[in-house]
Amino acid sequence: MSRTAPEAAGTRIPWEAVPAHVRGAVEAALGSPVVSAATQHGGFSPGAAARVVCADGRRAFVKACGPEINPDTPDLNRAEVTALGVMPASVPHARLLSAYDDGQWVCLVLEDVDGRRPRVPWTPADVTATSSTLERVAATRAPHELPPFADAMPALTVLESSDDAALPAEVRRRVPGLARHLATAREVTRGDRLVHWDARADNILVRAGQAVLLDWAWACRGAPWLDTLMLAADFRMQGGPDADQFLATSPLTRDIPGEQLASVIAVLACFWLERAGQPAPRGLPTIRAWQQHCGSACLEWLETGTRWA
Repeated sequence: MSRTAPEAAGTRIPWEAVPAHVRGAVEAALGSPVVSAATQHGGFSPGAAARVVCADGRRAFVKACGPEINPDTPDLNRAEVTALGVMPASVPHARLLSAYDDGQWVCLVLEDVDGRRPRVPWTPADVTATSSTLERVAATRAPHELPPFADAMPALTVLESSDDAALPAEVRRRVPGLARHLATAREVTRGDRLVHWDARADNILVRAGQAVLLDWAWACRGAPWLDTLMLAADFRMQGGPDADQFLATSPLTRDIPGEQLASVIAVLACFWLERAGQPAPRGLPTIRAWQQHCGSACLEWLETGTRWA
């Protein structure tokens, strides 16, 4: 299947719009004034995301957001600071150089990874590079500071926490079956492996044939196959190899019962479709269309996928 997801990029603020005291903290951490900053577009945050160059030639990638820009992003930044602070060096990621948190604005200063995003529709070379990285992640025991998957994912309780009347019709008419899937997912997603849980094309950079995972805000402890399943879902949403065949051949998913994989696809479908019906959050005007697209793609896959037929 080949499909192109609508863009869900936030309306990013430029480096110059970040409060002066936050910019000053970044410069102090880097040890040199910032002389240029190039905004990086894409992703789900409306905060600043800039590749900066300092007067002494040092480079870094800076993410910063305050609650007036978006009320949720600062907490996501805090979660990523926690995750990167305990990240094993063996996992390909952008190293955290420093962090700033004044209770309102939260800023991460990261290694500037010289790479490119995977091409979409996904190409075989980028699939190979990303799959290899996900196998390394799955082989890593998660630091105890990270939460269990079930505690970190509100999607697992979306049917319980939502008013039935507010659910989209395509979810409401399938509630009994979806509820069974979600109950299964709460059990089968348990584990002690490191899980990124956002392994989509816009959270990956490929350099020298290796995929580097970015944006670790959802890092948690769980089953080793979860990120590979999320990658397959991205094939369904943005185009790429046959997702069912990929799951049937990947060493992380080929021996996992189909109903277990399907239960997590149901989680994704419910979560995205429920969110798609809500008003767009501040600074993210296109995200609901993206969530509708992804939720519908997962629901279709749930009903037609050969891996769990």
